[in-house]
Amino acid sequence: MVDIYGLMTRDESNRITLDTSVTPIRSLKMLTVTGDGSYNQYFSLPDIKANSFVVVDSLFVTTGSNWSPQAFWTEGQLHLRGAGTRQWQVMILSNGTEPFSAIGEYGLRSKNNGILNQVDSVNRVLAIWYSGSFEFGVYWRPGMRAEISGGFYYSFPEPVTTFERPLVFLNAEDYMMVSGFYVTGQPGNWTGWGISHAGIYYQYHGLPVSDYMKMKWFLASYQARISAAGSYDVLLRGGSGNRIFKSTDNLALLNSQPSNNSFYNDGEPIEAGATYHSSSRMPWTSSFGDYVLANALFSHTNIQQTQNPIIINWGGFLPGNRSIIKMYAQNYANSPATGISANGRTLFAARPMRNL
Repeated sequence: MVDIYGLMTRDESNRITLDTSVTPIRSLKMLTVTGDGSYNQYFSLPDIKANSFVVVDSLFVTTGSNWSPQAFWTEGQLHLRGAGTRQWQVMILSNGTEPFSAIGEYGLRSKNNGILNQVDSVNRVLAIWYSGSFEFGVYWRPGMRAEISGGFYYSFPEPVTTFERPLVFLNAEDYMMVSGFYVTGQPGNWTGWGISHAGIYYQYHGLPVSDYMKMKWFLASYQARISAAGSYDVLLRGGSGNRIFKSTDNLALLNSQPSNNSFYNDGEPIEAGATYHSSSRMPWTSSFGDYVLANALFSHTNIQQTQNPIIINWGGFLPGNRSIIKMYAQNYANSPATGISANGRTLFAARPMRNL
């Protein structure tokens, strides 16, 4: 018999709710940085390690979409391009390989055969709050959750009260091309999420416009949800009484993280009247079960040096192919930012610990 080290909990249905042999996504540190208006800006962040990965996310809301700067990082340094003068949320994430060195933390720590598994006030897990499915298409039909033309919006039954925006992960049964990602609300009171553009890209990939993208998604937060009456669970709180972990929560698990500049130009740009769409790609996981983080990848991009600085950044998965993720950036024909690519978008692949 193989020796097993660690901790496992189950609920009243005998489902495993905590297993220390499984390492979920963790947050080492959350902080904010503020742009100074320069096109390229660099921040010294010693907390970014060689095996870290970084999510740079918006903290403000605009009608129909949010925009994000391009973000690149190396060990100890964050590089933002086109950040303007706004404040940005920076989440430095890891997969649980840090030493147990912090003092004055609250939570639970265990170690399983060299896999560090930490649940505490610093190394927090992503709890899945909401999930669902919907269809996108050019032509609306009864039953589709399309509240704006070509778009989708979901209002949270209960607001997410974290300072940072909750993270939304997208997947599809097959083909997926989306853009215009946004979250409604404000820090401490996030109320919903949506996509303002989708279903208009079929023609670029040879698909009939009557086809529908069959989408699925889940939303995860670093805040544990309130337990239902009569539930079986372990609940951990931080020093301020905030809920940091609940064993009945379904967790978002890290599956793969690309390097931060894995996109490269590939293929001819798509020309559409006065605009063209530069084409890029990066390797993906080859698994249809993996979701992609939408927060920065599918939001609009600020390239700042043109008359139309906010451009549409769109992409997803080509039919029958999960070996790559395909991205396009819309550029105006008279723009000096010819050939801008999707490099620097912050993303990673994840999947739920338990079936949704």
